[in-house]
Amino acid sequence: MDEQKPFYYDVAELPGHTIVELVGGSEGAEQLYDLFGRDLVTRTILQSPALSVYHETAKPGERVKPHRHGTHQLTYVLRGELIYGHQRTTAGMGYFSPDTLYSWRAGDEGAEWIEIHAGQPGIFTDRPET
Repeated sequence: MDEQKPFYYDVAELPGHTIVELVGGSEGAEQLYDLFGRDLVTRTILQSPALSVYHETAKPGERVKPHRHGTHQLTYVLRGELIYGHQRTTAGMGYFSPDTLYSWRAGDEGAEWIEIHAGQPGIFTDRPET
């Protein structure tokens, strides 16, 4: 494993990629488009075996279907709102998911958030084994 070194970053300078740019026409792309849509923008701040951190943005009304990542996940909303069922999370609020299925939709102004994972996330649509 490569040794981790301290670094500084500016989110505005990190490349952002939509789901379409990330998966293109690869096998399983249509399933991912159905799950996450096409326009969610992800900027990778850090991805390591121990910790992964992403900056995410969604357009107004954008939504994702139920999924989980196989990690403990913490989401912190910076702007706009993410709506999980009947629970609204706005700037300064967030959501913790201990590897459980979740879905959300962005509010009327879209959303911007930081997503933190304990490890490297995968994409799963089943319930985790207990």
